[in-house]
Amino acid sequence: MPHTHSKADAQFDAALELLRANHQRVTEPRKAIIGILTKEHGPFTAEEVHKRMKKGSCDLVTVYRSLAAMEESSVVRRCDFGDGAYRYEINTGDHHHHHIVCRACHTAQTLDVCVADGLERIARQLGYSKVTHLLEIFGVCPHCQTEQDKQPRQD
Repeated sequence: MPHTHSKADAQFDAALELLRANHQRVTEPRKAIIGILTKEHGPFTAEEVHKRMKKGSCDLVTVYRSLAAMEESSVVRRCDFGDGAYRYEINTGDHHHHHIVCRACHTAQTLDVCVADGLERIARQLGYSKVTHLLEIFGVCPHCQTEQDKQPRQD
């Protein structure tokens, strides 16, 4: 029976190749971080990534440094949800998406629809180059709404 190469495996291999192409070292901590980000869809803070790693495999500073190096090489994408904590996810390059973020619990859900692509097209028609955009939607998730409804009012 032939071995099927899962999407996560393909993303993992592509991320390692991108590190090598950018003359970045492929270390065990970096492999572990890439493994987490390809198997579990983030985005995750450095602390959340560290907690998911095998105990004692590396320290938190190494996770921060590795994520910074991988962001520089476009292996990971940094997300800023405005709460003071950067989150990281694997940069697939082929799958552009945005997030809806809960203001209460900070969980993020992927939105596969992008309404800003047309605006990028217009910017290019106006002569702009290297056009990109960041778009995140914020609200309160159904779970947190239920929890808030249970709280006694402080009037």
